[in-house]
Amino acid sequence: MPTSSTMHPFGDWPRPLAFALSGGGAFGSVHVGMLRALLERGVRPDLVVGTSVGALHGALLAEDVDGAVERLDWLWRGMDRRALFGGRITLAKSLVRTRTMSDHRRLDALIRAHLHAERFEDLDLPFAAVVTDALSGEPDLVQNGAVRPALLASAAVPGIFPPVEIEGRLYIDGGVSANVPIRQAISFGAASVIALDATPVAFSSSRPRSFSGGLIHSMSLMLRNQRSNAVEELAHRYRIAVMPSPTPPDLGSFNFDRTDELLQSSHAASSAVLDEWSVNSDRL
Repeated sequence: MPTSSTMHPFGDWPRPLAFALSGGGAFGSVHVGMLRALLERGVRPDLVVGTSVGALHGALLAEDVDGAVERLDWLWRGMDRRALFGGRITLAKSLVRTRTMSDHRRLDALIRAHLHAERFEDLDLPFAAVVTDALSGEPDLVQNGAVRPALLASAAVPGIFPPVEIEGRLYIDGGVSANVPIRQAISFGAASVIALDATPVAFSSSRPRSFSGGLIHSMSLMLRNQRSNAVEELAHRYRIAVMPSPTPPDLGSFNFDRTDELLQSSHAASSAVLDEWSVNSDRL
């Protein structure tokens, strides 16, 4: 039930209304604050589309809208690198066996611990996970059958997790082709989209001085341009809102040290902008 008396600005938006949740690894904790602020104001999706970590969040949301935020908060407060990759010995074995940092066993166990639904048909809301065809590089939507393989495929970051086979096709992380799945939400049937993008909006003011820093910066630019292009292309035909992300530019996508900070700052930023939009709905 809503806990805020503020009227939300999406009441007259065309339905179905989709929540499109981005990828982002450790940035994903930002989604929790965004969802909390939206649901407090009575903003509820009719359907959900998610990429990578956003696919896991989207599945939990589609399974239980009212309980999703607390379940996700609990998940993130127990999240760290060890939960995904194990210790050094486990990491070394995985590198030898799969040439990636981790096989899917730990991530699969994490999904099993938090998601009860076995199949898409068991979810309360229509939900689709974004994956990328490992050969063509094109995005695809998995929206029926077993849920866990779709979530594992959507999060199969190259070099981190191995590809996942679904119905004879190999898939990798959905963020490679559609990190903020606005287009995919519309193709799934949405008339309006609220995008929950957890990736940093701002970038470091100084030039990256390391190879890894340069790579992260380049990836961030690519993802931001990917989202901007989708919004620019579709905004004249569909109602689209992008929630503000407080994710700092210097945070690595597998750095879980600032989770509590992100949980709080994302809720504060989302609450502030939703209240502003409620007063100045012409800004949407």
